[in-house]
Amino acid sequence: MSISDIVSAPPLRLRRPVPHPHRLLPRVAGGQIWLVEATAAKAPPSAPAQHALDSANVVIYDRSLGGRLAVGFPLGTYAEPAPDADGTGAVAAARCVRFARDGWSVVRLLPPRPAQRERLRRVREIVRGLTSAGAPGSLPVRVLAEATYGIRDESETRLDRLADTVATYDRDTRLAIVIDPFAEAAAAPPLVAANGLAG
Repeated sequence: MSISDIVSAPPLRLRRPVPHPHRLLPRVAGGQIWLVEATAAKAPPSAPAQHALDSANVVIYDRSLGGRLAVGFPLGTYAEPAPDADGTGAVAAARCVRFARDGWSVVRLLPPRPAQRERLRRVREIVRGLTSAGAPGSLPVRVLAEATYGIRDESETRLDRLADTVATYDRDTRLAIVIDPFAEAAAAPPLVAANGLAG
């Protein structure tokens, strides 16, 4: 190839990079709690679920979801089954709040396609736990609603209106709820040397 061939060649057209789906999601940060609904057993994780699980310091999960977490769990993430001593979810909510208050990023992984009453109960437990810990009702909360083809809707609400917002979604819509109550107080927590799947 000669210089004249190079000069006369048509300009090279570069394709514009397509943003990775995780780049479109909110950053997972210390002091946050993500309530994430898992996908069905055979389905790949939703984009918000994968993003949150890849980035969180702590994952609290229902025991029925433990098998999914054991494979490919990110190094440096601690996971434990949700305590179910009271059967209401209040203990699991308190654990989430405690970890977030200590500066960790927390994912509360929930079962797929919950009944509406169950979904609202779990949301209300987290709201109660955060309110008891001093989070204001006016705290902004993001709700990512995802159908099978990707994020369908992203909305913002307040902590004291979260249950009402969640009630507008049907059970076939997977939700990821991002609550950032302790961002200011979140210092870098100590690193975990290996992944820990408790229980």
